[in-house]
Amino acid sequence: MSRLHIADTGLFVAMGQPSNSRYQAVRRFTRRNDIIFVLPERVYEELTTDDPDVEKVPIDTAIDEGWATVAPSLEFSEPIVSRAMDGVQRYIANADDRPADEVERADAALAALAAQELSAGTATEVYIYTTDIAAGEGAETVLGSEGYGDSVTFVNGFRFIEDLVAGDG
Repeated sequence: MSRLHIADTGLFVAMGQPSNSRYQAVRRFTRRNDIIFVLPERVYEELTTDDPDVEKVPIDTAIDEGWATVAPSLEFSEPIVSRAMDGVQRYIANADDRPADEVERADAALAALAAQELSAGTATEVYIYTTDIAAGEGAETVLGSEGYGDSVTFVNGFRFIEDLVAGDG
């Protein structure tokens, strides 16, 4: 059984810097459980900066240490990838009562990446770690409607970190 762990921007923002106990607890968890967080390109772009005063952003440290990586580009030519992206954008828009074109595409990219990997058979279980409740619930709902309901789990990023820190990682 192949498990895929997809992380969003909010998870890494909530962890803070590598010196932070939250960051260290998540790092210990990934190492202990042999997990690598996969980030859609859009998420990685949100976490990085072109500011020359910033020496190294936390996501790059995680990538260098081997417990995070950036996924290849999404294959929008695959209908399920586009349906997942569009479906989650609509779900979030309805949940937040705003136009779908105002929804951050990085949030919908979490489900699109899950759909891509599940449909290709490279993953049989997907865990989506996000601090955005609507994005997580939307991913479960949309992917469930595509027949992957038993294969996708939304992990509340804030609760995940809190539980790790409370249990000392």
